Amino acid sequence: MARDFDLDLPSLWFTNSPPTFPVHSMKARGLTTSAYSIRREFKSSGTLQNVLVASVRWLDDLSTTKVHITWNDTDPLHTAHAQQRHFAPPGPLSPKDLDKAHRAYGPNIAACAEISLGQTVSDGECWTLAHTVLLDLAHTYRAHGQESPLISQGRTHGYCILALSAGSPGDNAGLLQLADVRRGDILQIENAHFRSVEKTRSARQEGGEKQVGRQKRIVRLAQHTAVMVGVEGEVLRWWSRMEGCRSRRARGGMILETWWWGR
Repeated sequence: MARDFDLDLPSLWFTNSPPTFPVHSMKARGLTTSAYSIRREFKSSGTLQNVLVASVRWLDDLSTTKVHITWNDTDPLHTAHAQQRHFAPPGPLSPKDLDKAHRAYGPNIAACAEISLGQTVSDGECWTLAHTVLLDLAHTYRAHGQESPLISQGRTHGYCILALSAGSPGDNAGLLQLADVRRGDILQIENAHFRSVEKTRSARQEGGEKQVGRQKRIVRLAQHTAVMVGVEGEVLRWWSRMEGCRSRRARGGMILETWWWGR
């Protein structure tokens, strides 16, 4: 059973506008997303009290804590009363559940990303594309009375079906098929390096023909988020931010065998 957090009620953070939430003890647990609401209501005694309902979700495992605090304006220090409820991380999904989720959301996620090709999406960052797509779809599904997809929680964009680190070439061969990576899945890359071999032509001509050679270069993606639009063998196709242009969406991709560092 999860232990309650020290809510530091004597600091009266809940009376601030906006409330200083999450509190320090929660932030020390790790990265979070949070939300809150405040209302005023009359008790049975006729006294007016404030009610704060807040929730915090940890990004490492998606566990959640909900907080309920009541207090009176006349003496918040001595009338504050708090309750906490803790919710375990979501359990594993079966292959049947994953397939159902893909059929419900995957094609629409990919289609929404493709529509944005060449357009500015919010601040133009790659993470924002995935977040905006999920947010817009969530609103649409709810408006039609249907269960909505999970909105991005930091760099977590749903249920993790594959997590790996790069090794020597060929180490990860076949993993895309084994994990059943599909169109509409979201890829999160951290500090990844790819080998790229490009054809080059020299400016000097010999016998009327330009010299053709090959140039190797390393492409590094420190933090990158992309919406998958196709998987072809060991090749991932995605929609994301165009390199060197923050506000445009472009086609991209990678061959898993060229991935040699990162995760």
